Amino acid sequence: MSATPESSPDARSLVNQILWDRPHDISYHILDVLGYGTYGCIYLAKTLSSQPDFTTEYKAIKCLSKKGLSPSQLLIQRQEIDLHLSLSSGKNGQHANIVDMSSVIETKDSLYLVMEYCSGGDLYDVITSQHAAAADSGVGFSIAAPKIPGGRHLDVHSDSSVLDAMDQVISALIHSHSHQIFHRDLKPENILVAGDGSLKLADFGLATKERVSTDFGCGSSFYMAPEQQTSSIASARRPYLPAKSDVWSLGIIFLNLRFGRNPWKMSRASADATFAAYVQDPKVLDGMFPELSTSALHFLHRVLCVDPSERADCVEALELLHRIDTIVCKDASMEATSSDESSSSFSFSSSVSSGSQSSMADTSPMSLNGSSRASSSEPDSIFHMDDVFGVQTMQPSWSLVSSAKSWSDMADEEEMDFSQPIEFEQQKQEVLDTFPRLSDLMSSMPAPSAAIKAL
Repeated sequence: MSATPESSPDARSLVNQILWDRPHDISYHILDVLGYGTYGCIYLAKTLSSQPDFTTEYKAIKCLSKKGLSPSQLLIQRQEIDLHLSLSSGKNGQHANIVDMSSVIETKDSLYLVMEYCSGGDLYDVITSQHAAAADSGVGFSIAAPKIPGGRHLDVHSDSSVLDAMDQVISALIHSHSHQIFHRDLKPENILVAGDGSLKLADFGLATKERVSTDFGCGSSFYMAPEQQTSSIASARRPYLPAKSDVWSLGIIFLNLRFGRNPWKMSRASADATFAAYVQDPKVLDGMFPELSTSALHFLHRVLCVDPSERADCVEALELLHRIDTIVCKDASMEATSSDESSSSFSFSSSVSSGSQSSMADTSPMSLNGSSRASSSEPDSIFHMDDVFGVQTMQPSWSLVSSAKSWSDMADEEEMDFSQPIEFEQQKQEVLDTFPRLSDLMSSMPAPSAAIKAL
């Protein structure tokens, strides 16, 4: 007997029931709930068949409810299915790093998407758990789990492992873009880890086939490209290229993997001071991550180019990735290790909430549990002047180094207000206006005393 979630408000009512795929003559025994999403839940299921040569497999089944949806919402729902199925078809060639969707089962009130089961969870969980373990160890790295025979194991503290992970993600993106499918919601939560350790691009709910889009605010603000951010001023909304906005997300994910943090909270100069500094001078990124190698920085500057017309595409991104010999300079790694060993006041919390999924970036250096990394009597400022006529300190409300915050810190924070326009030239001018002019600084200084004049 088959059952469906619409027969009960409790999604767990489907557990231990049988879902039948009539056209393919395959049944699915629902074993458990893997997780809940905005539009439904995902189940773990085992395939059943009366065929003698049938091999039992485990599948992930995503349930999408059709109840209460408008015609436009139903159309978007169908679009996700069509786009994902097209990337799973034999005609287009299945890609090893894209989650395979094998079939769709439709009932009166629900759609069931039968997909490849990735037993390793998502990339977000891998990153948070490994960076937390490194923090707990007190030595800046964690002991790697044993590698799966014939498979991979992602170690976020290994340059070669991170480069391999990025290679998989970018390769999947190139395949998707080659079929004119643009993801628009790239983030670690939407990259799954298969049983063999390989990475799989998933969740095409916000994907589009439009080469030029006006769907602003589409995706997660932490990974969203500047041109993709929302604006309340219609004149500021310029159509953007989803292919280029996907590439921007790659740069943020790259930093997530290796360092466990974002460079800024959101890519809008009027709302994020650290990003505002980056718009004015991209070399700000070099100061924020001084341990990065020249080749890694070149990759980041190309994929995180603020102007999308100058930004690399995913093919160039992969080529640049292959030119990275090491992400972290050896000298920087040795210096960091030495610093950790000699410092007794630098400590981390032993816990991170892996259940809450969100990204990190804020205006103060934070440990993995959100506490301040270090205290100092010196103001955290770019400008610090010791005037011969008296001490005068000018403290803008941002710092080149004050961008780090833990993954879990952002879990309960509300999204920032998206009320200001995004225009590249205006962004640069806004940043310039925040800096005091030299003439203003000089005029604000007290006049020298007669004694000092005599000197």
